[in-house]
Amino acid sequence: MSDETFEVDIEKIVAGGSGLARHDGQVVFVAGVVPTERHRVRVLDKRKDFLRAESVERITDAPSRRSAPCTHAERCGGCALMHLDPATQLDSKRGILAECLRRAGVVSATEVPVAVRSAAELGYRNRVRFHVAEGKEAPKAMGFRHRGSHAVEDIDRCIVTTDGLNACWNEVRAFFRERPDRLKDLDSVELQESSHEEGRIVGRFFVHSRSALQRFDPETRTALRRATGMDGIVVSAKGKRRGPELFSGDPWVSHRIAPEGLDPSTWRQTAGSFFQTNRFLLESLVSAVRPGGHVPRIVDLYAGVGLFALPLARYADQVLAVESSPSAVADGIYNQKRSGGAAVRFVREDAARFAQTFSFEATDYVVLDPPRGGLPRELRERLSKSSLQKICYVSCDPPALARDVRGLEGAGFSVRSLELFDLFPNTHHFETVAHLDRSGLDSLPDPR
Repeated sequence: MSDETFEVDIEKIVAGGSGLARHDGQVVFVAGVVPTERHRVRVLDKRKDFLRAESVERITDAPSRRSAPCTHAERCGGCALMHLDPATQLDSKRGILAECLRRAGVVSATEVPVAVRSAAELGYRNRVRFHVAEGKEAPKAMGFRHRGSHAVEDIDRCIVTTDGLNACWNEVRAFFRERPDRLKDLDSVELQESSHEEGRIVGRFFVHSRSALQRFDPETRTALRRATGMDGIVVSAKGKRRGPELFSGDPWVSHRIAPEGLDPSTWRQTAGSFFQTNRFLLESLVSAVRPGGHVPRIVDLYAGVGLFALPLARYADQVLAVESSPSAVADGIYNQKRSGGAAVRFVREDAARFAQTFSFEATDYVVLDPPRGGLPRELRERLSKSSLQKICYVSCDPPALARDVRGLEGAGFSVRSLELFDLFPNTHHFETVAHLDRSGLDSLPDPR
């Protein structure tokens, strides 16, 4: 860290949530600032192309700055934009999306308006992961990591999370702090609540190693579930690959929604299977992904438990739902059977490997909802070389979306609509739904 300080004017918020400024020809990124403000900053990190700095003095205030409604906001790394009023947060996210597309050279998106979907900024999360501090401190901090650090901010309530999850989290904290030895190997705790059944909660407890699983014997797991009121728990060893797991109770939640123009659907989600976390925007998100009319076949890559595949089945003769997670596929098959036998077939396979040998038809409607890193290059190239005409891309990472769309644009696809879903208010994250086709911008999707 340098002792040198200098003044900068904040131009805008960029991907990652920091403010962008310039000094002596270099880009400077500063956290916790607002566009139009002037700050005195100190350099934290020097790179070839940019500097990272911290504000040591706010010289001018922007009208869009507010007092964050959470007392942990300045230290917690979860909500990087909570100091901005909601309207400015949305403007900033719209700007981030536009900038990413522009920098990637996505020409077809230049004239496409971005529709924004938002809902309540607090109490929206029905899944949350808390961390346990490392080291020998007693009692250990249990909460969220500090911004830019592995240190843990002790938190007993997160205001963007449901009341039910907050109450359960306090019971979890009490259970472990009554017996500090139980915290020795605990890394983190993920809690999930049903979207339509308040209080139905499951927990996933991550330990540092497989040997640490021994601390969660049947008696301990039963005691933990009874003390917290959870319907089920899973204990997992931390690691990239899913190893042995211990269970107690029924470790699943369910979500029932009625998207506009679609039949109500209910999904089972086992702890560990992916599902969107904003309980207020699920219906709008599913509605936004539907095709403009009936199609012979929908191919849903990265299908999860069937969030899109099941309700969209009414628009197709057949739906192929491709997913690599064993638990998500099991959930998807269960959900398909419970839905009354919708014409959906789940395929357990990596999306890129599946695509290499699959014969895409020109009339297929492909839905893409990849992880944060976006599409593997081989999948993007396979889609580009196919005869496909229509793709719906759901993205949680604007730079990855821009890179992939630019690659598809080079193969003749054009962006015909963009919708920004503010699924994570007060953070820099958001989802984008982009509809692409090979017919240019002559026709827009049905208004929603």
